[in-house]
Parts: sequence; C-alpha cells; structure tokens
Amino acid sequence: MDRVRWEYRIINIRSENYRIDPAREDELNALGDEGWELVAITAINYKTAATDHIGMIFKRARA
Repeated sequence: MDRVRWEYRIINIRSENYRIDPAREDELNALGDEGWELVAITAINYKTAATDHIGMIFKRARA
C-alpha cells in the first residue's frame, strides 16, 4: 500500500479590522480548484497577539 505524500503552501496576508477581505475569495477558490485544502490558520503577530497578519497553511496530495 502506497503512502500519501503531501505538499504544503503557506500564505501570509494582512487582515483589516480583524477580518479577512472578502475580495480574497477568488484567490482561495482558485487554490481549492488546484486541490489545495486549508488545514490551519493562525495570527502571526506574536509580539502583540494582534490578528493584523494571518498565516494560512494549505496541503494537497503530491501527484
């Protein structure tokens, strides 16, 4: 039985007023069309714990 091998993509975006801009939906839908699945999301401003920068981690099976 073959193991599934994964590849990952990390996207860092700036949030405005503690939300992700809905205009990013097209970009996220394009990633989904390419087989990417969002597996984690986190604030990446560790100094203040503010959510002005968001890190998204996606994965998909390698071809």
